Amino acid sequence: MNHEWMQKLQKWECRDSTYQAAEPALVFARAKGSRIWDAEGREYIDLCAGFGVTALGHNNPTQRAVFERSFSDESAIIHGMGDVYPSIDKILLLEYLGQQLPQRLNRGALALSGGQAVEIAVKTAQIATKRSGFICFKDGYHGLDLGILPLTSRADFKAPFVEWMPSHLVTEVEYACPMAQVEEAIDQQKKAGFGTAAIIVEAIQGRAGIRVPPLAWLSSLAELCRAKSVLLIFDEVFTGLGRIGTLSSAFAVEADLICLGKALGGGLPLSACFGRGDVMDAWPQNQGEALHTGTFFGHPLSCRLGLATLQAIVTEGLVERSMNFGEVMQADLKRELIGLPHVKDVRGQGLMIGLELDEKGLGAVLMDRLRPLGVIALASGSFGEGISLTPALNFPEKDWQEALPLIKQAVISLA
Repeated sequence: MNHEWMQKLQKWECRDSTYQAAEPALVFARAKGSRIWDAEGREYIDLCAGFGVTALGHNNPTQRAVFERSFSDESAIIHGMGDVYPSIDKILLLEYLGQQLPQRLNRGALALSGGQAVEIAVKTAQIATKRSGFICFKDGYHGLDLGILPLTSRADFKAPFVEWMPSHLVTEVEYACPMAQVEEAIDQQKKAGFGTAAIIVEAIQGRAGIRVPPLAWLSSLAELCRAKSVLLIFDEVFTGLGRIGTLSSAFAVEADLICLGKALGGGLPLSACFGRGDVMDAWPQNQGEALHTGTFFGHPLSCRLGLATLQAIVTEGLVERSMNFGEVMQADLKRELIGLPHVKDVRGQGLMIGLELDEKGLGAVLMDRLRPLGVIALASGSFGEGISLTPALNFPEKDWQEALPLIKQAVISLA
């Protein structure tokens, strides 16, 4: 049945859109908590939570309550004109999110995807500084929308579109490099005549294989930005809202703009860019036609679910749990896996954990070995050399105890 569904998809969908090489084929049919069932009824433990989107697990009580209230009320607003006539839901979400973030980050704008949040940050930086250069880091990932594609590191994503991209405005340096290299890039962009508007960085590189820099490096980056009058953008689309044991890395390091997404919508498309008031106020006052808007920005149902999700993350102590249970998971993985053939490293922070193997592409092989064992994990790393584990923030301990020996079994099978 999975195969038949996949054949139907292949008939209608663009070939680039969905991974179709899995054997046997896998098509999701239903989900609950940290469990997923495919079209043939097989059960899987979900260790990726939809790239970190389902922070409370699938079909959680918070999510269901929002849907039930919304669809039982015949007059509930499902869509509005968010940039012209705001909904109460949009206002409540912005208020609550702003109250949870560092005080200096007190103005925000909503969008649908993490990439769109990054685009808002990039536009804001250009408007605020009147400069157009950006500095990013090797193996970084900031989305694939054409406007921000130059900031994403991987050449294969960019190669078909290079003629459309202002690549000359972007300088890429090594992640966690000495500050002298970053300073040189800033000076070179100034000499080129366009100057540096901002530096964009992931507090932990997710797609690159869960690469964790020293906190002192991020702090030094912020200090250099202040000294050079350059804005600092934290791309926290993946890492934010509890994933790495904090709602925002901007509590520890003074970023000027942050981008949030994935977990923010509780399973619906929702993202946000929040920044310093003086920086965000570089945008002109909306006089009836916004310079950056979209039909579904501030979608009331998404905002309703986003608010409930944020409140659950905060009130249920899931930020702290992420850090504590993440340490347990890392310790278990190191105990069971370090020393096995092909295992190079286990690392991460909170519930963002990477297992690095010693060969390119071996993470994809491990992903395929885990699937028939009933475990969903994703290949990661710039060369597919590992897997990432990013389960729900309330991931049950019993599910982890069931998944751990299966991971070990799959790793042993690689030898």
